[in-house]
Amino acid sequence: MKSLFHPAIYLIATITSLGIMLIVDYLLGAEAEHLNAWVVLNKVLGNATTVGDSLAIRKLGLAGATALTVIVNFVFGFLLAHLISFIINIIHRL
Repeated sequence: MKSLFHPAIYLIATITSLGIMLIVDYLLGAEAEHLNAWVVLNKVLGNATTVGDSLAIRKLGLAGATALTVIVNFVFGFLLAHLISFIINIIHRL
């Protein structure tokens, strides 16, 4: 991890963050009512879910909720990449 400016790092971190969010939202089910990535993904793929629409889908529509999910996960992925870099730097200084 020589540079944090390589786009692949942020792409991998964003996909990791999205995967974590999908697992958590799947486990929470209807409890994740504001931005449920599991419902958004199933709506994008055309699958029906037993959980109702999330608040983001009702307020922003499917396209807006999808964009919001990607943006939120990019921010979390960005923070995750920098957190991992910070921890690695601390370990190397020991």
